[in-house]
Amino acid sequence: MKSIKNKIIVFSILATLIPSLGLGILSFQQNETMISENVTRELRALANHASREFDLWIKDQIYIARELSTSKILIEGLSSINQSQSQQNKNIAQQKVLEYYLKSVYKKLETVQELTVVDIDGSIIASNVESPVPVILPQNWPESASIQGDVVVPPHWNTHYATATLSISVPILSVNDFILGALIVTFDLHNIQSSLKDTVKSPPGDVLLLDRDGNVMLASGDFLALDITQPLSLDPVILKRLQDNPGEYEIFHGISQEKVIGLAYTSKKPLLTIIANRNYQSVYATWEEQRNLFISLIGIILLLVTAIALQMSRTIVIPLRKLINATEKIVKGDLDVELTIAQRDELGQLTRMFNQMTDKLRQNRDEITAASTVMQQKNQLLEKLSVTDSLTGLYNRNKLNLIIKDQLARYERNKRSFAVLMIDVDYFKTLNDSLGHIAGDEILTSVAKKISQCIRSVDFAARYGGDEFIAILTETTVDEAMKTAERIRLHVASIYCHTINETVRVTLSIGIIQSEPEDTSLTTLLARVDSALYEAKHAGRDQAYCIQPRSCAVS
Repeated sequence: MKSIKNKIIVFSILATLIPSLGLGILSFQQNETMISENVTRELRALANHASREFDLWIKDQIYIARELSTSKILIEGLSSINQSQSQQNKNIAQQKVLEYYLKSVYKKLETVQELTVVDIDGSIIASNVESPVPVILPQNWPESASIQGDVVVPPHWNTHYATATLSISVPILSVNDFILGALIVTFDLHNIQSSLKDTVKSPPGDVLLLDRDGNVMLASGDFLALDITQPLSLDPVILKRLQDNPGEYEIFHGISQEKVIGLAYTSKKPLLTIIANRNYQSVYATWEEQRNLFISLIGIILLLVTAIALQMSRTIVIPLRKLINATEKIVKGDLDVELTIAQRDELGQLTRMFNQMTDKLRQNRDEITAASTVMQQKNQLLEKLSVTDSLTGLYNRNKLNLIIKDQLARYERNKRSFAVLMIDVDYFKTLNDSLGHIAGDEILTSVAKKISQCIRSVDFAARYGGDEFIAILTETTVDEAMKTAERIRLHVASIYCHTINETVRVTLSIGIIQSEPEDTSLTTLLARVDSALYEAKHAGRDQAYCIQPRSCAVS
């Protein structure tokens, strides 16, 4: 006959083990599914981000190559050489001129490995290096060049330079748009490793760029520290699985032989494979730790239930059930649990410790919640202080630099012009000296407020420094910007200064420019608008001066 003790033991074990395991297994399965979905989403975002960065880099290099191909020196030199009667009679002097020009240009281009000029037959005419890498142009490249303009050679490992390179060929056209030859520009792909490094910060992970044969051309993350003198390759079987299922993750051993989770995207132009991956251990470390902790906790509970059941019978069942129910509430997030201590034995002590634990958990929860609230408030304040000027409330110079860089990038992509206004308070030092610094600060604050009132919600205003302000007018031409500048100037003509209780006449000098293709950096853009401001001051101040775009000047 089975004893009540054994029944209690079995019942207690089953009553404890089955719900705990069921809840744990369900919870871990759900967590694993959620982790898989999150890591897939992050890896897809990372791959897309890397693909966009690489595409932008390619476009920049194509632009550089096209600009170089329009050089008057190249056109005239190649025309002169092509007009020679035979290969033996080609103008050696012209070749020397071309070589000297290519070498001088090469010194100014950090991303370029080689510059080579070939004739229409593909024969090398001149190069910036003594022994250029042989050029292999596609069949019927003149016809292809006349249609698409440029030919991008897929990235490959250049054994001559022991690095990954990408070549772009652009036709060199005569004044009558006849193809004279081609300019082959070979770029060192390692110049974009800094971009890859910034790319993997958010979302996190590593990025690999592979050529058509599966050789690793570039890598980010820990792989940046590798001294790669020859191409690394991914397991062909793994690469085939990734390429056959684009955007779907696989678990495999990466180039560092560590277990990773990764997925692949294939780019058509140029032909390469982008693989985004994350360390498997870093993704599942917390999940595995929780799993091991759960298993340990189950073991402890089983031992505890068995020990209690061996010594007690019916009197333990009801209190134990209360503990189990309360524990389930805590697992579900309900910390407002308080058990009544009805016994003075070990079970009563356990109940008391349980109440202490829940009380401690509630305290920790409240402390964490309070700390989180304070931290959020501080972060919001710090974020605001980091981008705004403390006196005027406008954007500060650091934020202004970021805004201008973003507008330049947008202009590069969509060719929609934006206007820049540099605003200077005329004779502000005189006002500051005569009225006092406090009144001077109030005048600057008032000017900043009126500038903000005169621009659109999509525009930006910032304090550039001292008594100078800059306004960025998005998708705006110089003519529209001139109207805004006049509105600002008239609006600021008189300011009531509370510090001295009187109205102060304030005049502004405003320089205006419109974004142009030559504005490749923050420095060049600010230099142009500063020149416009100088012209406004030189013309007598209290006016706006506009530098007309070159396109308008030509027409």
